[in-house]
Amino acid sequence: MTQPFAVFPPRGAPVSAASLAREMASVVRVTVSPPPFPAGAARGRGQAVIVLPGFGAKDFTTARLREFLNVQGFHARPWPCGANLGPARNVLPRAERDLADMAARHGKVALVGISLGGTIAREIARRRPNLVSRVITLGSPLRLPVVSPLAPLAHAAALLWDADGHAALSRIREKLPVPLTAIVSPIDGIVDWQCCLPDPGDGEVIEVATGHSIMASTPEVQRIVAERLARD
Repeated sequence: MTQPFAVFPPRGAPVSAASLAREMASVVRVTVSPPPFPAGAARGRGQAVIVLPGFGAKDFTTARLREFLNVQGFHARPWPCGANLGPARNVLPRAERDLADMAARHGKVALVGISLGGTIAREIARRRPNLVSRVITLGSPLRLPVVSPLAPLAHAAALLWDADGHAALSRIREKLPVPLTAIVSPIDGIVDWQCCLPDPGDGEVIEVATGHSIMASTPEVQRIVAERLARD
């Protein structure tokens, strides 16, 4: 890429080290006392879903959302790549193989990506649109450079990315060939939410008022995700 993937927030940016600290405190609160699943949410009919974790996170961070989706009648499972450090070597091919295997058994698969997981989900859907029913992103950056207090960690992770991974992120704003729902929050404390907005005509954008780190555990977001998945 000709520009860095992420930059540290300049003065006056909507995210900062202070907003990152607030996000971490919200994670503790939700972990200790998770909110109840939303009542009356849309039900699935066994539709296949792969949930991708955010930057640096493992699948335990998607467990609450996957539990909700499975309770609602969807068939949700984690991605196969462990901690999400971005498009490191073999990550995209491995994710594609897992997608193909699940699609062979269950039909088209929906991809739900949290933060960087949604960014990667976009690329997987672009590569294998015949296997993907839709993409739902939760606070997922796609306008480069991404403004975030986690930029130093992103720079370190980028050392693991190969040329294919860098190329994938450089074209991340290209319109998707499958339905897209981008859920964003103006009070996002980790990623400048405007970096998460797709271009006009590239799916729908839904604004919610919740923190970046707890978006997948927020009942309002869970309700939206279930409703969109139930359309397939």
